Amino acid sequence: MTVRKTDKILIVDDEVLVAKILLLHLEEVGYQVDWAKDGEEGLDLLAAQPYSLVLLDIWMPRMSGVDVLEQIRKSGSDVAVIMMSGHGSENMAVRCMKSGAIDYFTKPFDLNDALQRVEQALANRRTFLEKQRLEREKDDFVSMLSHDMKNPITAVIGTIDIIREGRLGPVNSEQAEYLQSAIDSCNEVVSMIDNLLDIHRFEAGRMNLTIRPCDPGDILAALINRFSLLAGREGVKLATNVDLNLPRVAIDRSAFYRTIGNLLGNALKFTSESGEITLSCQSLAREAAMKMSIPGYVASLAEQMFGTHEQFVRLSVRDTGDGIPPEDQEMIFERFVQSKRSSKNYGGAGLGLAYCKLMVKSFEGVIWVESVPGQGSEFIILLPALGQDASDDA
Repeated sequence: MTVRKTDKILIVDDEVLVAKILLLHLEEVGYQVDWAKDGEEGLDLLAAQPYSLVLLDIWMPRMSGVDVLEQIRKSGSDVAVIMMSGHGSENMAVRCMKSGAIDYFTKPFDLNDALQRVEQALANRRTFLEKQRLEREKDDFVSMLSHDMKNPITAVIGTIDIIREGRLGPVNSEQAEYLQSAIDSCNEVVSMIDNLLDIHRFEAGRMNLTIRPCDPGDILAALINRFSLLAGREGVKLATNVDLNLPRVAIDRSAFYRTIGNLLGNALKFTSESGEITLSCQSLAREAAMKMSIPGYVASLAEQMFGTHEQFVRLSVRDTGDGIPPEDQEMIFERFVQSKRSSKNYGGAGLGLAYCKLMVKSFEGVIWVESVPGQGSEFIILLPALGQDASDDA
């Protein structure tokens, strides 16, 4: 009994005998098959109804198969195409593949081999379409995060802050503390959404960064002011060791601010009361930078930097938290990965460090972690410095 297949196939070939043999063989195994005698008729059929696969002869009068293939791809059709030729050559096969064909075989052909190629081409097309569907769902989900979740949470933060400030009635210190905790939790969710959105934009090539010469000291000063208050509220000391007159670096100010903010936020999360966080930033000559202990997972990138730059800026955020096991230290920079630093559940989605890695890479720098379990962690960023004539972006 022949099983009826749902995929529809179009044969475009001016050789009547070859086309009919193919058509009968494919119909016998259950495919729905149409035949066009030349390229123009084939394009008309493709415009009128959907097909999953086209078996396309290369050498035809009026319009060659290569021209038909180019027209198919220009139309945006997702139909799979297998090229056929009785006068094949390796160069022609390569040209067809570059133009969008997924397979190529010469005539005369073995019918069983042709059928296997058809089935494989259709299977590949289904996989491709499923991947496209998942990508659309991901885009829809990211859009939903941006509009349907982030905006309401931002409104909630504003409302709670109005209450906390006592603008709707008196609020005692204990109530203000609980309200501030609610604001902090909402801000953490917003930060996770922002990280996910930017990672998605970056990977999709839609991340608009404005890379300009900037003074890192100015940005770090703003971060120190912000996190000093947050650390003080948690009973954690924030120490700083930032050189004066740092060289400028080529960065996007907003992305750099968020990158260091992510590191400070993580350090604050993993540092218990009475602990300490240290933010450091120094200028290093190449000789000093090359003496740093750089782990293997960023060593090749660091070597490229050392080959093209004379001066560097080293930034680090060190905490006195639980530390990170050696086996986790590379993978924590991947999406949705978190280290099991302790039995305590710290929350988060494992996106902050993935964001940091992508942004530091866009600044042509490297980021890594040095940590000993039970003795805290230090996240280190090494960026190439610009020359003395580089002006600030103002």
